Amino acid sequence: MSNSETIDPIEKRLYEVEIRHYWEHKGWGGKFDHLGIWGLSIFAGLTPFCFLWFVIDELTIDSIAFWGLFSFMAMMVLVSRYLFFPDKHRCYHLTPLGIHYTEKDMIPDVAYQVVRGFAWVGIVVCIIAVFVLSPIAFVGAGGFALMSFGMTNFKPTTEKHEVFFSDRPILFNPMRDSILRIDSNIPTEYCSSRNFYFSSLGEKDAVVSLIKNIRKDIEYVEMAKMNDMFKHPIFIQD
Repeated sequence: MSNSETIDPIEKRLYEVEIRHYWEHKGWGGKFDHLGIWGLSIFAGLTPFCFLWFVIDELTIDSIAFWGLFSFMAMMVLVSRYLFFPDKHRCYHLTPLGIHYTEKDMIPDVAYQVVRGFAWVGIVVCIIAVFVLSPIAFVGAGGFALMSFGMTNFKPTTEKHEVFFSDRPILFNPMRDSILRIDSNIPTEYCSSRNFYFSSLGEKDAVVSLIKNIRKDIEYVEMAKMNDMFKHPIFIQD
């Protein structure tokens, strides 16, 4: 029997069984994850600006070009943060067999409309370039046109995820962060390891109590911080 034939009935049961608790989380991830994402966005957006500022003598702080380029790069920082590294909206469903949830990027609808609009403009520009310049322009314009065609259907998507309670589950609980991790003492052919996020420590504590009541055999591990879980024997290789 193949893995897909083994997993599908289990996955079906996970969605059909009674839901014991539901919660939502909006954001990037753990307590300090958003700081790292902002740092990465600022680095990606302002590094080109700093490079040009040092290599171009005419780009001085009293020039219009300086402030124009600075404004553009500042805008790219925001685009990078909210379009390429957006917050997530997660909807969790706790059941006796595991947890299933949906995950969606928190990107405003207007952003999708703008991208689709730029895609159609790009297609028109490519067609004009081919007719005005020469067929050889299609070598470069063709690739851009194909990319633009792919972006004309740019729209939000919702991903579905499943995490099953294994025969020997472990619940890692970092006490200083609103995050949990469920793992397994033994290898399984289905997903039994994932992080789960909460809006508050109180909400997390309520879910911890429910999981411990549902699975009396679960191994419960309290930690000071998330990285401490790697001290557990399942992560220590001989």
